[in-house]
Amino acid sequence: MNANNHKSHIVLIIARGEAVRNFLYSDTLNKLKENAKVTLLSVITDEKFIQRFRDQVDEIIELPEYLESRIVLYLREVINYAHYRWLWTKKVKNKWEILDSGAISLVEKIKHVLWKTIIYLLANRFSLSTLSFLENELSIWLKPTSDFDELFDRIKPDLVFNCSHIHAPRGELPVRIAHKMGIPTAAFIFSWDNLSSRGRILPPYDHYLVWHQSMHDQLLKLYPSIKPEMVTIAGTPQFDFHFNQRFLLSREEICGILGLDPLRPFILYTTGMDQDFPEEYRHVQSVINILQEIDLKKAQLVVRAYAKGTSAEMKDLAWQSIPSVVFPPILWDEKWFTPAYEDLSIYTSLLHHCSLGINPASTVSLELLMLDKPVINIGFDPPGSNLPHCLRWKRHIDFDHYQVVAESGAVMIAYSQQDMKEMIKCALNFPGEFKEKRKDFIAGTFGHTLDGQSGKRAAIKLLEIANRNEK
Repeated sequence: MNANNHKSHIVLIIARGEAVRNFLYSDTLNKLKENAKVTLLSVITDEKFIQRFRDQVDEIIELPEYLESRIVLYLREVINYAHYRWLWTKKVKNKWEILDSGAISLVEKIKHVLWKTIIYLLANRFSLSTLSFLENELSIWLKPTSDFDELFDRIKPDLVFNCSHIHAPRGELPVRIAHKMGIPTAAFIFSWDNLSSRGRILPPYDHYLVWHQSMHDQLLKLYPSIKPEMVTIAGTPQFDFHFNQRFLLSREEICGILGLDPLRPFILYTTGMDQDFPEEYRHVQSVINILQEIDLKKAQLVVRAYAKGTSAEMKDLAWQSIPSVVFPPILWDEKWFTPAYEDLSIYTSLLHHCSLGINPASTVSLELLMLDKPVINIGFDPPGSNLPHCLRWKRHIDFDHYQVVAESGAVMIAYSQQDMKEMIKCALNFPGEFKEKRKDFIAGTFGHTLDGQSGKRAAIKLLEIANRNEK
């Protein structure tokens, strides 16, 4: 902080619901508020949101949606697909396979081949860098509004931080304007698979926050213009809640809330998005059948449905009120997919108190492993389904980011219903079977970041950048 004790000013861009969990519910906001002025530029501005955060920040400003130029939007699409083709990871190849399956008529097939040819020719480092530079210049030149120029002139921020670099297009224009005005910008790489499976990072950032060393190294490899000093390994605040006793309910409390018997073990099945994991309700029904058959100490099943996509069949299954099976309500805002604050304790407590976790292949596996819980991933299609090759379930196990988990031996991979049955028995009877492998994988992946302090680390770094600019 400078000599006259004047506080720096940080703008947090809240362009998607999960950013609320990561940087407003966590310790990030409190730490920032102690040492800086904080403005929220947010897509969420309903009364409930304002009531919750208005006393914690200096100003809450709505982040509206602007319709950008068709030229800019088309260029972004070209760049993103060229970036995919350049990455050519297993998940990208699967994306391509799904796109190929969509071309039906001869005309559509010809257009698709031409499109793929153009993309292939542009899928190289030089073309991507050149097109990315052009895209940013055009985005500024053809910007749909001057509102952000006027806003930043008025509030004079020392840092603009995009709390999620992906799936939040509204947050990109203010970043571009801030950068053009010479205001430092920073971004949080939202998830561990984003760099190997998502579109190109196009807005210009001066600093990046990532989960762990692997993401750090991958970011530098993909974007040579990013220097090591521009990247900070902070961990991710979404895991902080699991290491904070304030968010941990007792076994009796969580079982009382969900209607479970605290004297009996329970298995936590977390579903995926229905579009990515088709007909998952069949897998859930199969697990229910297995538990009814083996009756190991009468294990209960908690099915936590994915907030962003639950099929009608899964909802029907939930309505059947099957004994010893609980489908907890999804405590997320349906419009912005923002988890309710109360959900933090429920989810953390489910992870801590479950005897086993089952999921297709997701971040939940990491959360279970870091709490030393047995994990079963699903590597076979739902019983009775007939899915096309491009939608098979095993593809998720083989994706680049998840293959490291699968090959570590820290998780069990079920490739059949019989595998699932035997693995459930193993996990419930011998929970310590893969304990050392779980420990080694988590330590090797996350290092020191699983200490409940990621939110504070992020805040400290943001303050450092902002204070440096203010001086």
